Amino acid sequence: MNLPRVVVDVARRDPGPGWTVTVTGDGVDERFELDAVTMDVCGREFTLPHRGDLDVEDLSGRLARIDDRATVAGDVCAYGEWLFHSLLEPVWADVRKLPCVVAARGVELALRWPVDDTALHQLTWEAMSHEGIPLANDPDLLVAITRLVPERTGPVQTIERTPRVLFAVGGALLDDTIRPGAMFMGLVRAFDADGVCAAKAVQSVDSDELARHCSEFQPDVVHLVAHGDVVDGHGKLKLAKGEWAGADVLVPAMTRTSRPLAVVLSACRTGSGGLAEPTPAGPLAAELVAAGIPIVSAVAGEVSEQACRLYSRRLVEAISDGTPLAKAVAQGRQAALSRTEPGLQLDWAMPALFVSESVDPAFRPVNRDSAEWLTKAARQLELRVPPVFIGRDAILGHVDDMFDHKNPLGVIGVIRDGSLERLGGTRLLREMGYQLLMRGHLPILLGPYGLGAEPGDLRRFLFEIYDKLKDLSKRLGLTVPRFDLLEAEYPDADDPDVRPRMRNHIAALDRLRRGTGELRPALARECLEADFEKLAGVAAARGEPFGEHTRVVVLADEVHRWPFVAELAAWLQTTGELGLGSGDSPAPFVFTASSQDDGGRLLRSLSDLKYGQPGYAFPPLDELEADEALLGFQWILLNPWLKDDEKHRKVYAALPDADWEVVRSAFDFLEGKPAMVKERIFYKVANLLHVNKCFTADDDFATWDRFLGLGR
Repeated sequence: MNLPRVVVDVARRDPGPGWTVTVTGDGVDERFELDAVTMDVCGREFTLPHRGDLDVEDLSGRLARIDDRATVAGDVCAYGEWLFHSLLEPVWADVRKLPCVVAARGVELALRWPVDDTALHQLTWEAMSHEGIPLANDPDLLVAITRLVPERTGPVQTIERTPRVLFAVGGALLDDTIRPGAMFMGLVRAFDADGVCAAKAVQSVDSDELARHCSEFQPDVVHLVAHGDVVDGHGKLKLAKGEWAGADVLVPAMTRTSRPLAVVLSACRTGSGGLAEPTPAGPLAAELVAAGIPIVSAVAGEVSEQACRLYSRRLVEAISDGTPLAKAVAQGRQAALSRTEPGLQLDWAMPALFVSESVDPAFRPVNRDSAEWLTKAARQLELRVPPVFIGRDAILGHVDDMFDHKNPLGVIGVIRDGSLERLGGTRLLREMGYQLLMRGHLPILLGPYGLGAEPGDLRRFLFEIYDKLKDLSKRLGLTVPRFDLLEAEYPDADDPDVRPRMRNHIAALDRLRRGTGELRPALARECLEADFEKLAGVAAARGEPFGEHTRVVVLADEVHRWPFVAELAAWLQTTGELGLGSGDSPAPFVFTASSQDDGGRLLRSLSDLKYGQPGYAFPPLDELEADEALLGFQWILLNPWLKDDEKHRKVYAALPDADWEVVRSAFDFLEGKPAMVKERIFYKVANLLHVNKCFTADDDFATWDRFLGLGR
């Protein structure tokens, strides 16, 4: 059931000073006044709202401790009571009795005031408490607190496919000011691994790069991770090259070709809360909504805290399950409070959600049912496997480069001058295939093959391709077209107008596999081009995410082991930007290989010959760089994937004062090899860091289960 919305409007009193509060909803319409009180906090003068008697000195000291994150027992509760007394106390009893609230056993409190009302925005209203209990943790009522920005952003549509999430980082992910946001990224990547969303991550972006990635990827959600501050009276993010970008720069960059539904800000000073230098124009989150972004989440507090992890996980889970936005926020905050002690810290109250007036109280960001077929297909095609994928951002960047209008790529060879063991080459191809599928392309993965099962000649190579095309069509619910290459093999070959049933296609494949006649490479190439284009056309008619842009992409694992490698290498020398496709429908070919053996040396010769040539790219498959490994291994520890094993389902997260030299030294045991996460040494390293008081170790899943057991 949806949460009924009760709007709490706060407007400057004219003549002032002070404010007028108007509370409206289904069955309530009340008004009262707020006074203005001026006080000194940390040597700065602030004018804040208040109602009734007030001990100014006591409140000033409490606000200073909260702002410094140096609270003592009672501070957080008293702060929440003061906020509640000021804003809601006159009407709260009546709101709780509203028939719509009683029926829903919950309510959305939508706080609305002008974007530029600094005095109201700098307070953490999400911390409101009554009789010692945070409103967000009311045992009898699910209370959502949202910030309703008095602007309309036009129609807001539910996403009817797997949502696309762009992680854009303004600097290095391991920068001290960015690290908490990087950990939040690690939490949400778990949902990418589960097929709940399709994610792309880019680092060190400026506004031009942000605009390019948004235009290419067309994300539904943009997650910005950067250092935030107040510059020239506006909240801004520090992007690459020292660029400070506010709403006037960020919104045009993110909306050049399409508008994201939501933006997540993992940056200081971008949302509510805090008494640092005020932003006269209002917080960046509110400015983004006012400039046209319907939903903006500004998350404060350190994501390493379990409360913030629980909030983030439950929020995303609820949204992906089709829960209305306000209800998902309330459940996320309740999850956070299930672990933390609200009287001692304020982290649970820091996340703030800003929405435009266009966002209905019952709005569901995602209709997961409509996208489940594609997620299911990805699992069936074995493109989604645990744990969370880590690293390889430079190689994954070629997913978009394949179809770049100016410099497309037809051949991408990921080659290692040495063994591929534990470097995650197969998983890399699966990840590329998943990202391609979510972008509306048709990936076919050749491999991994057992010893002796690799394609040995052209006939076997073609059989593997067409067998995968058949499987792909089945999983995606596509009608298998009549393929040119199999024309002579269909049982109904005398009637070319008959569309083969699946069993006819299987029979034709079997004849191709068992055939002994010579196959002409030039003719096979022409047939491949035509057949790839046919299947792409069938997929385009299927609708989102497929369309006229849809292409087939072939992903081949450990090609150096194939007896067919010599012929393949010779073939790839002439394909260029077209891959295995045609000028009208290119079909990129991506492969992994080691250059250690004879077949690998042929592929190394290919890369030497074509290096730097249009249509070719040969990124190396090496150990993860130190920073990439340090971040990636932490992401996996945030998202345990062996949840049936109590020891392995613990969530390990770095403490704020962790000794990073010790952390780096511990992770060095993993040698920068992604597949080491499946070895026993991985969790031995995690336990070592826990024993050395660098990491915490919590069972988030048990905590949430206990919370549910209480009937919350």
